Amino acid sequence: MRSIFSLPTIPFRTAAALLAFIVAANASAQQAAPPTQAPAQAPAEAPANEESRRGVVPHRQQTEHDPRIDTDTGRMLATWRPSTGFDHKHMRLELDFPDLNAPKLKGKESLTVIPIGRPRDRIRLDGQGMVIHSVKVSGRPAKFDYNGRELVVHFSDPIPPGTATPILIDYEVDFGSNRGQGLTWSAGKADADNPTDQASAIHSQGEASDNSRWFLCHDFPNEKLTTELIVTAEDGFEVSSNGRLVSRQSAGKGRTRWHWLQDKPHANYLVTLIIGKLSIIELGGPDSARPGLSIPVYTTIGTEDTARRLYKNTPAMIAYFEKLLDEPYPWDRYAQLIVRDFIWGGMENTAATTMTRGSLYGDDGSQDGLIAHELGHQWFGDLLTCKGWENLWLNEGWASYCEALWEEEDAGSDPDARRRAYLRTVKGWLASQLGRNSSYAPDYPALGSNLVTNELENMAKPDDVYAKGALLIHMLRMRLGDDVFFAGTRLYLDRFKFQHVTTDDFRRCMEEVSGQSLERFFDQWAMRPGLARLNIAYGFDAGSQELKITVDQTQRVDALNPAYAFSLPFFVRYADGPGEYLYLDMDTTHAQESFPVRERPISIAIDPRVEVMAGHNVTKDLEPPEGLGE
Repeated sequence: MRSIFSLPTIPFRTAAALLAFIVAANASAQQAAPPTQAPAQAPAEAPANEESRRGVVPHRQQTEHDPRIDTDTGRMLATWRPSTGFDHKHMRLELDFPDLNAPKLKGKESLTVIPIGRPRDRIRLDGQGMVIHSVKVSGRPAKFDYNGRELVVHFSDPIPPGTATPILIDYEVDFGSNRGQGLTWSAGKADADNPTDQASAIHSQGEASDNSRWFLCHDFPNEKLTTELIVTAEDGFEVSSNGRLVSRQSAGKGRTRWHWLQDKPHANYLVTLIIGKLSIIELGGPDSARPGLSIPVYTTIGTEDTARRLYKNTPAMIAYFEKLLDEPYPWDRYAQLIVRDFIWGGMENTAATTMTRGSLYGDDGSQDGLIAHELGHQWFGDLLTCKGWENLWLNEGWASYCEALWEEEDAGSDPDARRRAYLRTVKGWLASQLGRNSSYAPDYPALGSNLVTNELENMAKPDDVYAKGALLIHMLRMRLGDDVFFAGTRLYLDRFKFQHVTTDDFRRCMEEVSGQSLERFFDQWAMRPGLARLNIAYGFDAGSQELKITVDQTQRVDALNPAYAFSLPFFVRYADGPGEYLYLDMDTTHAQESFPVRERPISIAIDPRVEVMAGHNVTKDLEPPEGLGE
């Protein structure tokens, strides 16, 4: 999923509406304990000693209140992955929309599950705001309890492990109050200038835990199953879901029944439903860059040429990612559906991404970042899915990184042009983090931390799962080199396809192919908040022909926030001959080293390839040679 804030074509009023939605969603998602309260930026501290005068923040005593703990109960404020107790195998969902001018549906859900570990006498399913009419287990009526948030189905006898058990649920939903959660209904406007907006429309949004607003499920990413949707609606509307279209038949009385089948397992939050009067253009076909795959774009009637122009690079992106990752595109088609009232930039539903209408504006290529991001999710997020929201950066960091990979490829064959295009995106992530991330432990959650109360809070933390996640992946590439890095990426995809992943799974794959221990790397960049801030000073000794470089880490350093360990590169240019890289190794707050050089440098570039996630402040530059400073 990509935030709407990353799209410059979205008007501010929409972004403001999104912010209001996030605030409301955070409030409604709270459990018994309140969320961690923390300022947007870490407060500055006054220098107190010699270390502070160098810019190093000394160890400080922790405040009495630890934001990781609820002060009233002592309970840890964190989100833990819920147990499933069952292997969810398949969901068949029959939905009837009697009147698309009203936000109501009638549902019959058949869910096949298999108990795990021990005999089970009940199953708990998430389901918000529904009317449950009846439940059957293995064809027989079953007792159930429903409190408006979850359904507990009681089995007449405990079901042994390994026994496939069908559960049939008959229910109704009025989703008129939903806005960006579950199913959203958009009323038609008779005076609109196109048939799409004149008609009502419905679209879904499942991430993080909102698909349980329109079907019963284990609404957390640590379970996968195959799904099929049989949807009956009025004639004249397009109906789209995951996977492939099995059939489209008349249901009589001016209605059509659509049957979509997703026969490869995916997470419940990726199940999608779109209903609307939409035009469909096809970007695939034998003459495309990716023949053999259907690549439809559903768009507002009358915008077909614009959609084709702005989305035209999709087939080439698919072909490139398949080649680079050595992993074929995993689904039956790749649809992109542009809908109204969608509050995010895009949502990577399996095989059928939902897109904002903002993607219909801009020059050629202006939406390639969004398109590449959501496409990248089809591998990173859909084929491999984070096991819990604390691992969300594996989804969003990789999808963001795919934006840079496409920029690199789209720049052509010239190595310098490719590197410039790629690094332009990388440096944008670093600038974003430097502008918003002054976080530290324990007051802020880390990139891979579960110290949040819901996933939206996780997405809004300073340790941005998009920018910092992508930077971490880029740093790995710089550290390991292309051959080893992409070998590790391919191993990661091969080993965990159609499964769930954690940060440790990714780390172990990279360690396996590189022979390096990466525990410290992941611990300091993924499992602690913030990033490095550096003061840098230079000096040149003409007698010894040495360049002295002094580096001080100025971010908070204390018992919970030790100094970062890294090798910081400097590219030194000379007036005569080629330049060279010098590396200063440090794992303390202060480091100094003198490097033999062949002459006085004319310029020094600090970490031009962004090998270290750090901000740089030059406190003392090289003094010009005598006679040049006048």
